[in-house]
Amino acid sequence: MSKQPLRVLFVCLGNICRSPLAEVVVKSVAEEKGISHLFHFESAGTGSWHVGGGADPRSASKALEKGLSLEHHHAQQITQRNIGDWDIFVAMDSDNRRNLMALGAAPESIIMMRDFEGVTPAPDVPDPYYGGEHGFEDAYQMLRSNAHGLLDYLVSQHV
Repeated sequence: MSKQPLRVLFVCLGNICRSPLAEVVVKSVAEEKGISHLFHFESAGTGSWHVGGGADPRSASKALEKGLSLEHHHAQQITQRNIGDWDIFVAMDSDNRRNLMALGAAPESIIMMRDFEGVTPAPDVPDPYYGGEHGFEDAYQMLRSNAHGLLDYLVSQHV
């Protein structure tokens, strides 16, 4: 009998910039490594402002520029009602981490996206929403550079 995929949720504030980009970046690296079957990846926001809407056009454009797609993304919200549906939460910033704990996520189930840079505490992935185009490139680079470390960690949790 095969083990169920580890359910991993990438979390930011509105689920239109960082978390959907993190989802497709990490998913693509998992596919490159041949381990995508071990995981079920999704993303969500802690806020409800954008539920049902698409990705921020700047995130979608950055994804497309990198050979990824956010075309089918629909923003969703993580709530107390669905928090138990996930094994691991990957928070984009410390506010997201606090919000997840307030919703009932166990602290040990939450990791920071930038936990794999060897800096304590892990730095945030800055929200590019109010910044210029460079903010989306910076976010992409942070996500991409942490994807391998994150996946190594997730594989260790899937044993």
